[in-house]
Amino acid sequence: MSLQIIKEVVEQYYELDITTNTRKREYVEARGMYFYLSRQYTRISLSSIGKTVKRDHSTVLHFERTVKDWIGFDPKLKKDYEIINERIQDMIHAHPEDFKTAGTIEGFYETQYKRLKKLTEQINQDQLTIS
Repeated sequence: MSLQIIKEVVEQYYELDITTNTRKREYVEARGMYFYLSRQYTRISLSSIGKTVKRDHSTVLHFERTVKDWIGFDPKLKKDYEIINERIQDMIHAHPEDFKTAGTIEGFYETQYKRLKKLTEQINQDQLTIS
């Protein structure tokens, strides 16, 4: 599920747990970024997205609108968004189907590693056949 991957990317970037029940600015911004990106990259309901961080659908809807404004006015948040978005885009471009089905970042990269290892073995085998 890509929601878990988006959550992990955001948490790794901000170096905090976005499920923590606090209104400190860094947590609010991180959760908002998670909600905004989740709506961009998934078709999952507002309620389901909110439940992943112990919030309701109205909070997700609020931040979907608010983060868009933040990005327009705050250069630091715009940079944060661009970096996180780029990380997610890199994962999607690596293999879109794995991004949709992987449960975690580790699962995604493990799948990519196995695919690369298999390709490397095939290339090595082909080189032995040619020689």
